Amino acid sequence: MARKMSATERAARDVVNKYVRDGLMERGQANRTIRDGLHIAETTVRREYVQNGWGSALYYGQKVAAAREEFNALPEGSIARRMKGARLLATEIYAAVFAVVEAEEGPREGAERLTPAQAEEVMATVRDTAGEMREEAANPRSRLTTAA
Repeated sequence: MARKMSATERAARDVVNKYVRDGLMERGQANRTIRDGLHIAETTVRREYVQNGWGSALYYGQKVAAAREEFNALPEGSIARRMKGARLLATEIYAAVFAVVEAEEGPREGAERLTPAQAEEVMATVRDTAGEMREEAANPRSRLTTAA
Protein backbone atom coordinates (compact mmCIF):
# COMPACT_ATOMS: atom_id res chain seq x y z
CA MET A 1 0.00 0.00 0.00
CA ALA A 2 1.39 3.39 -0.97
CA ARG A 3 1.90 5.90 1.79
CA LYS A 4 0.09 9.20 1.75
CA MET A 5 2.34 12.15 0.93
CA SER A 6 2.01 15.34 2.97
CA ALA A 7 1.33 18.62 1.22
CA THR A 8 4.77 19.95 2.15
CA GLU A 9 6.45 16.85 0.75
CA ARG A 10 4.43 17.17 -2.46
CA ALA A 11 5.49 20.82 -2.81
CA ALA A 12 9.15 19.96 -2.16
CA ARG A 13 9.02 17.05 -4.61
CA ASP A 14 7.58 19.34 -7.26
CA VAL A 15 10.64 21.58 -6.78
CA VAL A 16 13.22 18.78 -6.92
CA ASN A 17 11.47 17.07 -9.84
CA LYS A 18 12.18 20.18 -11.90
CA TYR A 19 15.89 19.77 -11.11
CA VAL A 20 15.78 16.07 -12.03
CA ARG A 21 14.01 16.82 -15.33
CA ASP A 22 16.61 19.48 -16.16
CA GLY A 23 19.42 17.00 -15.45
CA LEU A 24 20.83 19.04 -12.57
CA MET A 25 20.47 16.15 -10.11
CA GLU A 26 19.82 12.41 -10.07
CA ARG A 27 16.63 10.87 -8.69
CA GLY A 28 18.58 9.38 -5.76
CA GLN A 29 19.94 12.80 -4.84
CA ALA A 30 16.43 14.22 -4.99
CA ASN A 31 15.09 11.51 -2.69
CA ARG A 32 17.96 12.05 -0.21
CA THR A 33 17.34 15.81 -0.27
CA ILE A 34 13.68 15.26 0.63
CA ARG A 35 14.44 12.57 3.21
CA ASP A 36 17.26 14.46 4.93
CA GLY A 37 16.17 18.08 4.59
CA LEU A 38 12.41 18.40 4.34
CA HIS A 39 11.74 17.94 8.05
CA ILE A 40 14.25 20.71 8.84
CA ALA A 41 12.67 23.10 6.35
CA GLU A 42 9.12 22.31 7.44
CA THR A 43 9.88 22.53 11.16
CA THR A 44 11.74 25.81 10.77
CA VAL A 45 9.16 27.48 8.55
CA ARG A 46 6.17 26.26 10.56
CA ARG A 47 7.71 27.29 13.92
CA GLU A 48 8.70 30.74 12.66
CA TYR A 49 5.31 31.32 11.03
CA VAL A 50 3.08 30.01 13.81
CA GLN A 51 5.01 30.88 16.97
CA ASN A 52 6.84 34.03 15.94
CA GLY A 53 4.66 35.33 13.10
CA TRP A 54 7.68 35.60 10.83
CA GLY A 55 7.94 34.95 7.14
CA SER A 56 6.14 36.20 4.08
CA ALA A 57 5.92 35.30 0.42
CA LEU A 58 8.05 38.35 -0.38
CA TYR A 59 10.74 37.32 2.12
CA TYR A 60 11.10 33.89 0.54
CA GLY A 61 10.72 35.37 -2.95
CA GLN A 62 13.65 37.69 -2.25
CA LYS A 63 15.80 34.76 -1.14
CA VAL A 64 14.95 32.76 -4.28
CA ALA A 65 15.53 35.77 -6.56
CA ALA A 66 18.94 36.42 -5.01
CA ALA A 67 19.96 32.76 -5.24
CA ARG A 68 18.80 32.53 -8.88
CA GLU A 69 20.69 35.71 -9.80
CA GLU A 70 23.91 34.34 -8.24
CA PHE A 71 23.39 30.95 -9.93
CA ASN A 72 22.81 32.45 -13.38
CA ALA A 73 25.84 34.74 -13.05
CA LEU A 74 28.29 31.81 -12.90
CA PRO A 75 29.66 29.89 -15.90
CA GLU A 76 28.19 26.50 -16.84
CA GLY A 77 29.98 23.52 -15.33
CA SER A 78 31.84 25.41 -12.60
CA ILE A 79 31.99 24.10 -9.05
CA ALA A 80 30.75 27.45 -7.78
CA ARG A 81 27.66 27.13 -10.01
CA ARG A 82 26.91 23.69 -8.54
CA MET A 83 27.20 25.14 -5.03
CA LYS A 84 24.93 28.06 -5.89
CA GLY A 85 22.55 25.54 -7.48
CA ALA A 86 22.31 23.75 -4.14
CA ARG A 87 21.52 27.06 -2.44
CA LEU A 88 18.90 27.82 -5.07
CA LEU A 89 17.31 24.41 -4.52
CA ALA A 90 17.19 24.96 -0.76
CA THR A 91 15.61 28.40 -1.09
CA GLU A 92 13.01 27.09 -3.54
CA ILE A 93 12.13 24.26 -1.16
CA TYR A 94 11.75 26.72 1.73
CA ALA A 95 9.53 28.96 -0.41
CA ALA A 96 7.35 25.99 -1.44
CA VAL A 97 7.07 24.81 2.16
CA PHE A 98 6.15 28.35 3.25
CA ALA A 99 3.33 28.46 0.68
CA VAL A 100 1.90 25.20 2.08
CA VAL A 101 2.27 26.29 5.72
CA GLU A 102 0.61 29.63 4.98
CA ALA A 103 -2.27 27.83 3.22
CA GLU A 104 -2.70 25.40 6.12
CA GLU A 105 -2.39 27.94 8.93
CA GLY A 106 -4.16 30.74 7.12
CA PRO A 107 -2.58 34.02 6.04
CA ARG A 108 -1.80 36.59 8.69
CA GLU A 109 -3.76 39.80 8.69
CA GLY A 110 -2.38 42.23 6.12
CA ALA A 111 -0.17 39.60 4.48
CA GLU A 112 0.26 39.70 0.73
CA ARG A 113 -1.33 36.81 -1.14
CA LEU A 114 1.35 35.78 -3.63
CA THR A 115 2.52 32.46 -4.97
CA PRO A 116 6.25 31.71 -4.64
CA ALA A 117 6.73 32.42 -8.37
CA GLN A 118 4.94 35.78 -8.13
CA ALA A 119 6.93 36.77 -5.05
CA GLU A 120 10.20 35.83 -6.77
CA GLU A 121 9.26 37.94 -9.80
CA VAL A 122 8.37 40.94 -7.64
CA MET A 123 11.58 40.69 -5.64
CA ALA A 124 13.72 40.18 -8.77
CA THR A 125 12.27 43.44 -10.11
CA VAL A 126 13.00 45.16 -6.80
CA ARG A 127 16.59 43.87 -6.87
CA ASP A 128 17.06 45.06 -10.47
CA THR A 129 15.66 48.50 -9.68
CA ALA A 130 17.82 48.82 -6.57
CA GLY A 131 20.88 47.84 -8.60
CA GLU A 132 20.10 50.47 -11.22
CA MET A 133 19.65 53.10 -8.53
CA ARG A 134 22.98 52.17 -6.90
CA GLU A 135 24.66 52.34 -10.31
CA GLU A 136 23.18 55.78 -11.02
CA ALA A 137 24.21 57.03 -7.58
CA ALA A 138 27.77 55.82 -8.18
CA ASN A 139 27.93 57.59 -11.58
CA PRO A 140 25.95 60.83 -11.25
CA ARG A 141 27.54 62.35 -14.37
CA SER A 142 26.07 59.59 -16.57
CA ARG A 143 22.60 61.01 -15.92
CA LEU A 144 23.55 64.44 -17.19
CA THR A 145 22.92 65.20 -20.84
CA THR A 146 24.71 67.83 -22.82
CA ALA A 147 22.68 70.60 -24.34
CA ALA A 148 23.06 70.94 -28.08
